[in-house]
Amino acid sequence: MTAEFYILALSGDKLLEDCLAGERRAAGELISFASRYNLQGDIFKAYLAYLLICEENPYALQCERGEAPRRSLREAALKDAEKLFALFNDPSVCARLLPELACWKCEAAADKYFAEAGEVIANFVKALSKAKDPEEFLRACRRHYIARGAGACALNHAFRLKENSDETEPIILGEMKRMSDLVGLEAQKRALLDNTRAFVEGKGGVNVLLYGDGGTGKTTSVKALLSEFAGKRLKIIEIYKHQFKYLNNLISRIKHRGYKYILFLDDLSFEDSEVEYKYLKTIIEGGLEPRPDNVLIYATSNRRHLIRESWKDREESDDIHAGDTVEEKLSLVKRFGLTLYYPSPNQKEYLNIVRSLAEREGITPDAELESAALVWQRREGGMSGRTAEQFLISEKRKG
Repeated sequence: MTAEFYILALSGDKLLEDCLAGERRAAGELISFASRYNLQGDIFKAYLAYLLICEENPYALQCERGEAPRRSLREAALKDAEKLFALFNDPSVCARLLPELACWKCEAAADKYFAEAGEVIANFVKALSKAKDPEEFLRACRRHYIARGAGACALNHAFRLKENSDETEPIILGEMKRMSDLVGLEAQKRALLDNTRAFVEGKGGVNVLLYGDGGTGKTTSVKALLSEFAGKRLKIIEIYKHQFKYLNNLISRIKHRGYKYILFLDDLSFEDSEVEYKYLKTIIEGGLEPRPDNVLIYATSNRRHLIRESWKDREESDDIHAGDTVEEKLSLVKRFGLTLYYPSPNQKEYLNIVRSLAEREGITPDAELESAALVWQRREGGMSGRTAEQFLISEKRKG
């Protein structure tokens, strides 16, 4: 049995082809797929749904952007939907592969890293199963693409750039934190949330620099945005300094998608000999092409001035216009519309963090615990939220 799909699903998927050809080895791959996403019931249906989710085809992308597909595109998609509807409701596929697949029961606990993606797949299977004809099947696809989008972005929230490429790959997240998990820093958290809320609601937003001492919650604040704006089509792409040359190509690929993207530059700083910051300056503001409305840049750094500046930059030395040299190095930080300072906590604030984290972990925050926390911070590098968290991890192991 073979089938070709032109719009809704690729005929080139090897596992799908093996399933349609009745290859018994396909059963093991389906079981691995179902185990990863903790899927129950007919896992061939689940795999078809997964393919439909992952397809970044013209029909799906138009739906993702909230556009009504053109008549010719809809007609082509409907022809695929007719084949897929028949295939989706054909009980013989699983029976040919392995009888047990028709009544698959996943006994293992859901992998927390894939739990949400598994839920998206399962809900889509339920929607497709309610369709009574190909037109309803296609409408179910359309509703999914409008609500969740298409491709890897429909199943994942965070991404990184592949090495030597402008292509992205998912970062599989574990338990995601919320802003409330970060003790203190209320003004900083509120400003970051307000800016991001305006961005995801289409009301505008500005690029943000979060700077301050290590371990104070800068990176945690950015990661927490994924929880705070769950279901709002917010995606974060982490980009490292040596990958800045791919920024233009990346933005060209995502600017027409129906998502909001934060390009996340963590622990950002430059030595005076590094020139990668020039790529970033142009992207943030200054090139002929304006930054797309669905892209912002959030960066964290331990330094307020991102490019290292030495005293010789302020001396005349070989540069006739020494002031221009200094201004060139300060201009990058000026291109962030919002700068948020994350200071190290004082002793009172540090102990408050320790008490709050201890209560969450079911540990009594008494005077003995506070005394031990102060000893710990002196030995481990000073007072910070990270130090307090590491201290509580140590205390949990003890007890």
